[in-house]
Amino acid sequence: MDKRVVWCITGSGSFLREIYDLFVKLREKHGIVIAVAFSDAGVEVARIYGILDQIDKIVSKNTPYSGVYFSRDSASGIPLAGRISFKRYDLVVVAPSTSNTVAKIVHGIADTLPTIIVSQSLKAGIPVIIFPSDYSARSLTTLPCRIDLDKCIYCMKCLLEEGFCPYNAIVASSCKYGIHLSIDYSKCRGCEVCVNKCPVKAIKCWEKATITPSTIDLRNLEKLATINGVTVVTSLKELEKAIYKKLSINVKT
Repeated sequence: MDKRVVWCITGSGSFLREIYDLFVKLREKHGIVIAVAFSDAGVEVARIYGILDQIDKIVSKNTPYSGVYFSRDSASGIPLAGRISFKRYDLVVVAPSTSNTVAKIVHGIADTLPTIIVSQSLKAGIPVIIFPSDYSARSLTTLPCRIDLDKCIYCMKCLLEEGFCPYNAIVASSCKYGIHLSIDYSKCRGCEVCVNKCPVKAIKCWEKATITPSTIDLRNLEKLATINGVTVVTSLKELEKAIYKKLSINVKT
């Protein structure tokens, strides 16, 4: 029988695109059946980081155990949480997990689709892997697309050229220095069309930045690691290894 995994996406973009690529590989190379569960914030972040429109690539056809699930469609987590209660899945992965999601899991709060799924999984004895976005005192994160105003020459092609941004997400506003160009994240879908069209390469996507989590977040992370049934990973390599181990998949190195 095919291995079944629930991938929970929360409101963090940290390594989200790389994690998506990992699940594509799991689906294509190992035939893993994947269900994707979004928190409300997770939907927005997945759109901005360009994976929401690609999510069908990891969804299996002709099986009730795959599919895409949204908090807005079922606040109680039904039917996904019900299937988890009946142990229809082999593994739950929350990656990346926001500090908010970590705090809720640590304190037993289940009021979003991902936290409901984790709660039910722990009750059912289904292993849970969590990749926190704030995983150490100095954590790397992934930034969304932005306009580098130091490189921008204000040629205005991003506003005037048809198709420069398919979603009209680049906007201009007035400021004391004249015109300010920015990306409207309520419209951006992370398609990167603008990156290739900008003549001076002033639009950048998926840069890495170092962040410093709060002391409270780091304490919650320590508590998370003590929960029976939860495996905490702090890198993409650890995540991949943990998934293979939990699913008993032998991979040649």
